[in-house]
Amino acid sequence: MPLDLHVFRTLNDNAGALLHDPASGACAAIDVPDAGETLAAARAKGWTISDIFITHAHHDHTQGVAEVKQATGANVVGPADARTSAPLDRVLGEGDTVGFGGESFEIWHTPGHSDGHLSFVGRGARLALVGDVVFVMGCGRVQPGQMERMWTSLSRLMALPGDVRLLGGHDYTLSNARFARSVDSANEALKARFAEAEKAKAEGRFWALTTVAEEKATNPFFRAAEPALAKAVGLPGAAPGEVFAALREAKNRF
Repeated sequence: MPLDLHVFRTLNDNAGALLHDPASGACAAIDVPDAGETLAAARAKGWTISDIFITHAHHDHTQGVAEVKQATGANVVGPADARTSAPLDRVLGEGDTVGFGGESFEIWHTPGHSDGHLSFVGRGARLALVGDVVFVMGCGRVQPGQMERMWTSLSRLMALPGDVRLLGGHDYTLSNARFARSVDSANEALKARFAEAEKAKAEGRFWALTTVAEEKATNPFFRAAEPALAKAVGLPGAAPGEVFAALREAKNRF
């Protein structure tokens, strides 16, 4: 049986998410921005949280972990640098695997937004939990001096099959779409997705789930090897990593 994924808004624009295995009854919270909202979402679904997967140590992703663990006894896994803010039962790193129901998630170290950032890549489930590395039509802020590491992390995720779903940690979709349009204005797929982002915002829909193929078609950071993007930042013929860095700096100023 396929895994159930429930994504909901928490705090202001954070993605709360619950992953549920119908066969075993296991339920994982993906980060815990707010304990009360996460527990309420699980109750509403009739699911009991058994696991907590932490993608990275930032406070808005970990501040509710201890309370949910206390309430449920959940097993908490995540990067070493999250130990100061969350009660980890197991420290994860590159090359580890995490079993969940009948599925297995590969652990990738995907730094750039934070030193210890992890992505949970479920090849069988066609799902990657990418925290704040990838957003719909965008990517996370990059730590000073970490552009090359962030580009490496993005490049790994971009190489996954097109039908793999990517769950990001925030809904910045409309602002990301506006920036994307500013640097990739002739992109027809992006024009359609921009219109959808405006509609979603107007209807109050939360949007943090996408696919590799959709991002390769519309996300300027995934498209750094495209001549149009290099030209947009005044770097025709430059290496994709250089174009990515220039695009990210432009987004910081946008």
